[in-house]
Amino acid sequence: GDHLRQALRYMEEPTMLEEAITEWRNAALAEGHSKGHSKGHAEGRSEGLAEGISEGVREGERALLRRQAARRFGASAGAALAALMAGEQDAERLAELGDLVLDCESGEELLRQGRSVLAARG
Repeated sequence: GDHLRQALRYMEEPTMLEEAITEWRNAALAEGHSKGHSKGHAEGRSEGLAEGISEGVREGERALLRRQAARRFGASAGAALAALMAGEQDAERLAELGDLVLDCESGEELLRQGRSVLAARG
């Protein structure tokens, strides 16, 4: 129904998909920033504030990737990706996972390649 119509609109107008992704990313980053800001204030230190904001932004990025994976490949793929990247803080690896969400043809491929990307963790 609605999802099919929306997917068809995205196929007809790629800019609509780009706008939706930008909107999702901005919402996730704003949510992460807000959570991080609150955590930093609770810790009462300027470095705690900076650390909290950074952690909150990464949390927002992970939430966005989970949502995009779920939207593209189904809820189980989104949940599996969320479990796989839990606690990941490296911005470059998160960006690589974002590319995989767009580039992979299936949820299985996403998780397989995602494991490879995250295996590079130090």
